[in-house]
Amino acid sequence: MRTDPSGRLFWLFLCVLLSPSIALANSVAIMNGTVHTVTDAGVIEDGDVLIEGDIISGVGGNLRPIGDPQIIDAEGKVVTPGFFSALTSIGLEEISIDSEANDTRPDWEFPLSAALDGTLGFNPRSTVIPVTRVAGVTRAFVTPIPAANVFGGQGFVADMSGTDNSVTKPWAAQIASAGSGGAYLAGNTRLGAWAILTEHLDRARLFAADPTAYRRDEREQRFSLSDIQALAPVINNEQLLLIGAHRADDLRRVIALKAEYQVDVAVFGGAEAWRVAQELAEAAIPVILNPLQNLPSNFESLGSTLENAARLNAAGAVIAFYDSEIGFTHNARLLPQLAGNAVANGLPYEAAMAAVTRNPAEIFGVGDMLGSLAPEKLADVVVWDGDPFEVTSRPEMVIIAGKIMPLDTRQTKLRDRYRDLTRGDLPPAYRR
Repeated sequence: MRTDPSGRLFWLFLCVLLSPSIALANSVAIMNGTVHTVTDAGVIEDGDVLIEGDIISGVGGNLRPIGDPQIIDAEGKVVTPGFFSALTSIGLEEISIDSEANDTRPDWEFPLSAALDGTLGFNPRSTVIPVTRVAGVTRAFVTPIPAANVFGGQGFVADMSGTDNSVTKPWAAQIASAGSGGAYLAGNTRLGAWAILTEHLDRARLFAADPTAYRRDEREQRFSLSDIQALAPVINNEQLLLIGAHRADDLRRVIALKAEYQVDVAVFGGAEAWRVAQELAEAAIPVILNPLQNLPSNFESLGSTLENAARLNAAGAVIAFYDSEIGFTHNARLLPQLAGNAVANGLPYEAAMAAVTRNPAEIFGVGDMLGSLAPEKLADVVVWDGDPFEVTSRPEMVIIAGKIMPLDTRQTKLRDRYRDLTRGDLPPAYRR
């Protein structure tokens, strides 16, 4: 049983004992669906998922709900964990070209990089969040983007509920850019990118070993103390370092970096990751990739292939998905379509399901709470009207931490408002 420092399970149990009617009012029973547990239990036909409060209380077949929960008939439907977008700037970026509505990156001359905390710019009421939620995505790793340095700052895990307490895990990972992206930020050369990255890690190692001595050493003042402090959790293996790289030789440098500094590392991008799939698997370095990347947009992605995900999975590497193009923020809702295309190009179905649920949860250190359907996990559950990886399928119900979410967006509200042009309360231009 996972630890529960908040005492949530204790209070839930106390409520059941002292006031069953209150507890049962927060109970949901999803019955008779095709349940993808994303655990060793696999897929349960005619399966049930029981929810009490914000916790899954039971998963299996022929379960008998206790009391009088809200019954959801899922016969002929598919039940999955909530999908998890592994890399995005949802909530940091509302309008890409408007600096006032875009907090993903600082200007070039800004003095800080690794010290940037993405939670401080997160807007849980972004109009992008409901659009993402109605596509079955319930959680996301949200991050700033490297701009003034090869480091971009600290990303976090958030839910897509749109509420003030949306942040699930702050400071989940420090993001950095190597390869051509890092070179662009470091004198237009990979040499500069790797030098800056490793030099900062060297200084962070000194700081972690003796913070007082480091502060006394004036020679170190050319480095931002805030940035070095922010990298100390990476050096102490308390925080994931997420490095962007595509080319096979850059990925081998990431493997060597992990071995040298003994830090927890994951890769995003990875267009040529299939070339070093076995090495990445043996080094336990997950790869967050775009399974639709098959055309080389530059020299470092000449080896792009639609079979990248399948080949990595076959080698035993852990994979997760993100859209590296326009979908990075505004079309993160297309995550199911990315997974479907990976399946069409050789990735086993259940491996694709894990890539959009369990794997990203584990990569960002919340796998004990999220990513699968099992007792005592947070109740992020989606009921689909068909195969989630088919573009014609839609969620009929989205549950985040036990709460049934609305399935409307700014777009659907506008549609509904102007659907009936005979209404008298419409602006004059829309009245008939």
